[in-house]
Amino acid sequence: MPAHVSKRGAVGRASITIIWISLVLYGSSAAQEPPLKAADQTRSQIAALAERLATLLHSANKRRPFVVALTLPGDRQCPLGNWLADKISESLSSSHPELEVIPRSRWDFDGAASETSHDINQENAAKARYVKSLGAEVLVQGNFAAIPNGVGVTLLADDRFMGGESRFEALGEVSLNNEMKDLLALPLPQRTLLDGSYPAGTAGIGSPVCEQCPPPQYSYVARARGLAGVVILQVVVGSEGKTEKISVLRTPDPALASAAKRSVRTWQFKPASNAQGEFVPVILNVAVSFVLDAKLMQHHTME
Repeated sequence: MPAHVSKRGAVGRASITIIWISLVLYGSSAAQEPPLKAADQTRSQIAALAERLATLLHSANKRRPFVVALTLPGDRQCPLGNWLADKISESLSSSHPELEVIPRSRWDFDGAASETSHDINQENAAKARYVKSLGAEVLVQGNFAAIPNGVGVTLLADDRFMGGESRFEALGEVSLNNEMKDLLALPLPQRTLLDGSYPAGTAGIGSPVCEQCPPPQYSYVARARGLAGVVILQVVVGSEGKTEKISVLRTPDPALASAAKRSVRTWQFKPASNAQGEFVPVILNVAVSFVLDAKLMQHHTME
């Protein structure tokens, strides 16, 4: 689950936000069974992915999920994303009648989306409101990309639009059958691998989970200058759960960036996994917030 940690310092507080740190349920899509025909193999893999999602829904005590169209990297739409969402939703509904899966046929977001701007945050907020209007408790999104002989899939489910705190991921790999290939006008983009690390939470790759991630403390320089704001870091978390590389993407001041980096170097995670449950190095963004306390700042100034 995402880490939202806040701690008061001498004249303020610093908090951290891990972007898409989630509970991950994974399982091998290559079970030790006799070879299946392509269509049967694909159906079996989708059923296994839906089963992993169902297990997480039950653990979170959520009964009314809605699965929106999966997207390619960069939130790009693709007809195969609708097909995958349909099949996952159908498998979830047929295998678990105790779940009240909202039918995909009720999705009609195009009209609602046209009323919003092209800003991705506004569009996501409008999408969440629309899903809530359908009576869903959990929004299930996802993304996919090409891997050898198929696609890697990461399902991302949460109930933030309902004011909840449930966050979880389910991972899978699905073979490309002829029906899926017929939906593709262009070759699928390959799953991203940057200097040996995968983007966390994408295309069959999970996210690391914070185990020991204390918030940074205000440095003397930052405290004396009354600095505040949000530092965005890009962090590589290795297969052993340690931070290996840290770079600054955005900062209001170098002093805050230094304080954030010093703390993040000490963090320990449960490593991210792939669909087979193997630990893999991943890249993720971390937002570190520094917020001044006006009363304490006034006291410090008077001293």
